[in-house]
Amino acid sequence: MRAGLLPVVTVLGCCLSAACAQKGDALDEALALVGMRRADLGWTPKGWWPRYPDVPYKLRAFDALFAEPLDTITYTRALGQTAWDKLDPAELDKEQGRGSRNLFQAVQRLGIDPRFGGFRGYTANVLAPEVPLDEAILKLTEAAHRPTRISTFGMELPYPTPKEDLAEMVARLPEGVSPILGQLVLNIIDAHYWAELAFRKVDGNDRIVVATRYNVGEELVDAFDYCPQMDDLARSWDEACLWYAGQKCVQALDDARVKLAELKLRNVPKFAFDWESPWGWIRIRGGGDDRVDGTNALLIVDLGGDDRYQGGVAASTAERPIGLLLDLRGDDRYTSVQPAQGAGLCGVGVLIDAAGDDRYKARHYAQGVGQFGLGLCADLAGDDTYFNKYSGQGCGYFGIGLLFDVSGQDQYVLYADGQGFGGNGGVGVLADRSGADCYTAIREHSVTGRPSYHSRDLDVGVSNCQGCGMGRRGDGADGHSWAGGLGALLDGEGDDYYTAGNWSMGTGYWFGIGVLHDRGGNDEYHGVVYSQGTGAHFCIGVMVDEAGDDKHLAEENSNSSLAWAHDFTIGILLDVSGDDLYSVDTSGLAYSINRSIALLIDTSGNDVYKTDLEQRKEKEQGLLPGTAINKENFRARGGVSTYFADTASLALFLDVGGSDTYWGDIQNNTHWLDPSDSPNWADRNFSIGVDRAEGTIDFTPTPVKQPSGRKM
Repeated sequence: MRAGLLPVVTVLGCCLSAACAQKGDALDEALALVGMRRADLGWTPKGWWPRYPDVPYKLRAFDALFAEPLDTITYTRALGQTAWDKLDPAELDKEQGRGSRNLFQAVQRLGIDPRFGGFRGYTANVLAPEVPLDEAILKLTEAAHRPTRISTFGMELPYPTPKEDLAEMVARLPEGVSPILGQLVLNIIDAHYWAELAFRKVDGNDRIVVATRYNVGEELVDAFDYCPQMDDLARSWDEACLWYAGQKCVQALDDARVKLAELKLRNVPKFAFDWESPWGWIRIRGGGDDRVDGTNALLIVDLGGDDRYQGGVAASTAERPIGLLLDLRGDDRYTSVQPAQGAGLCGVGVLIDAAGDDRYKARHYAQGVGQFGLGLCADLAGDDTYFNKYSGQGCGYFGIGLLFDVSGQDQYVLYADGQGFGGNGGVGVLADRSGADCYTAIREHSVTGRPSYHSRDLDVGVSNCQGCGMGRRGDGADGHSWAGGLGALLDGEGDDYYTAGNWSMGTGYWFGIGVLHDRGGNDEYHGVVYSQGTGAHFCIGVMVDEAGDDKHLAEENSNSSLAWAHDFTIGILLDVSGDDLYSVDTSGLAYSINRSIALLIDTSGNDVYKTDLEQRKEKEQGLLPGTAINKENFRARGGVSTYFADTASLALFLDVGGSDTYWGDIQNNTHWLDPSDSPNWADRNFSIGVDRAEGTIDFTPTPVKQPSGRKM
């Protein structure tokens, strides 16, 4: 940090004053110490502000949350509650009304709703009847405008004979399977129509370029490789049609799962059904331990066994807009060096694995990724392991990528860009309902090849993960800026372990929204820079941990972490209960810089706050939890800094309850503010630190104002 930018903060080593008398709402009383109210937080940008970024593709929630920062806590909790409710294993098989099931509802509410407001999410309207599989495949062939009977010179040729060949192959299926899969194929025909309709105005070459663009994540921050086809496609596709196709694929595949399970198939023989349809291979396997090739596969269904899936299973391409896979049981292995395992690239890719301890391994764009498409990887039971290098495990670029794991003790390993990552205009969600899980983003850039200049001289890389929303910042390069999306990691219960490098665990960048919600358990969070309720440059980063004795750690010469907000950022870390540990090497713990809002709130427990500031010169300058760092240009009224002068910022540290431990002279039941002669007061740049013995905080959003008309 440059000299002259740090405010002097005074510690009041006494009981809280009458302004914070511990009778009302603890947050309201803390804000009142500097004359602020909740309504004073947030920003509504003015269009005439010089040089304030004008960025397309913002998600529908961004402006409202930017104007009401505390609503981000409700928003984060709502996402977490949705994952908890909709991924309840006791409810997955039940119809929820209008023919929908909870997996469809989870996709709608966690994926489509944040991106697009055109659906109410009642039903996907999958209405096809049960028909024999061979009949359904013939109808698919006709829908593709391909002949099922070949005639010439006034006679029917003796070859090919698809009708007879299909009938012979279908006869090998176990009793009751054919009509269920026939119904599934008919519903795929319907979904295919809508998926293709989505790109009716899109140039075919643009679609191919976008669907094979695999470096989107690495060029977001510094904008070094502009792809004009993405702008063109974003302005010409019909995303309502694509999401409708995605709804239908998810519901139809899940319906088939439930119906096949109801057959209670036992001792299913090993068999192989392979049919190359005009829209890709249809592959069906029995109870054996099979090896299945996913190359150009429209639909794969496996009835049992410990299987090995290779290649692009459950992935769409520009030429084939749908790729689906359903595995009913077994300890399965998925491997691929191409997009796979729930990859929607200009289309829909859905994988549902119903049971077993499964292993997923891929190079990139896998395990729930959407790029102008919808990708879902849903694993419903078992202790599973996931490995993907780049862009996956819940990752979206102008699309929706979802990884849902319902139960089990799971391990997630990633290089970068995933585990709940929302890139440009996208939605990426990783939701794990239960189990003691381990989330790892490989920290060393010597392994990942993604060094971070926020950790110079250290082997720390860019992670962009575990609840990270990040856009393409083009203002320093080619001028093509794209707003970030929503990245969310939602964990239901269990003692979980999180580790990552820079940009992780509820962090935002460039009009992105990053959230991490952990419902319960004794959790450990190990980040470095921009980790745990942080962000930089017009964004939102929120971390909410509801319960447990947690460790919030920023390591390896870390800074800018644990509720750190820079340049019109909302950075919030809320830990509701438990005896918690917070530690950062240099700067952090509710620090605000360049007109931002940083809140670190702990509402109960005997907590410990640590930093090595007492070993550094900054201690003499008074850096404490809840520090708003000042810059002289905040008060400038002309030129490019007008919007700095027109706004306010806040750094708030608030610990309620418990016997807490701090460094230096900070004590329990005290508060600390900027001294009366600090320029922070005139610049509306407020520092607040409060430790209080008791109190409550109401995070209920302010209701919509009622009209001021004549009373009835």
